[in-house]
Amino acid sequence: MKRKVDVFKAMSTFIVVIDKGSFSAASRELNIVTSAISRQVSDLEEHFACQLLYRSTRAMSLTAEGKQYLEQFRNIIASVEQLENKADDLNRVLSGHLTISAPSGSASLGFLKSVSDFMKLHPKVKISWLFVNRFVNMVQEGIDLSIRVGDLPDSNFIARRYGYTQVNFVASQQYINLHGKPKHPKELSEHQCLVDSSNRFPLRWRYQEKGKEYQAAVNAFAEANDGDIVAKLATQSLGIAYLPTFLTQQYLDDGTLIPILTEFEFERVPVSLVYPAKLMINPLMKSLVAYLLDDMKEND
Repeated sequence: MKRKVDVFKAMSTFIVVIDKGSFSAASRELNIVTSAISRQVSDLEEHFACQLLYRSTRAMSLTAEGKQYLEQFRNIIASVEQLENKADDLNRVLSGHLTISAPSGSASLGFLKSVSDFMKLHPKVKISWLFVNRFVNMVQEGIDLSIRVGDLPDSNFIARRYGYTQVNFVASQQYINLHGKPKHPKELSEHQCLVDSSNRFPLRWRYQEKGKEYQAAVNAFAEANDGDIVAKLATQSLGIAYLPTFLTQQYLDDGTLIPILTEFEFERVPVSLVYPAKLMINPLMKSLVAYLLDDMKEND
């Protein structure tokens, strides 16, 4: 009867032999005798009907087939380890409390549903939400995870790309009828502009032209520290607003607002998950971030 071979174990042993550079070094690493190492490699060669190594009393080297198989073996081992880690995460009883901040009105980006689904899988997890339209100091305000829109400044925090959104120049048709439609962002200084004062640079509206980024200086005809309020002011025909799509989409859909200066808009801006590096040792934070990123990829 043909001896049964543990192919997965043999693959793992073969990788150690290559990484350590010899059978004897692999023997010390795995704490098994050299003859057992040699037998596993021979079993692997027999199983795949090819020679993986050139052997001599002084040296060894990979054959051409050995190089090809080595790469595949590494991929197989890595995939199995990834599945085992995922199983551990699913089976682990997660508990704890996290505080998450996000811009007001941004729930339509999808993260609220994803976090809710995560909480259903882990009933002992508690989440506090802080929806605000201002820059959040995560350390001072005790925020564990922040969803942020736009390019991020360099910091000591980890930022993972969650998705994208667009930012639109919008106005009502009535405003356009009364004041005309600007043909270029430079003309915005002559218009009534509605400003979200919670932005880092509320009076500088970014635009692109011929692949380059510029800023248009605007004057605030009216301002609020809440983008949702600014969008509502725009629906009242008070002026032009520059806001992310998640705040204006409902008004664009029903025609209350119309897009303008579309040829000067950036195609999209990033949405990121931001958190302190030290929190990645927290199993709850690690699992939540991984879940959000996986869920985003599945729905992309």
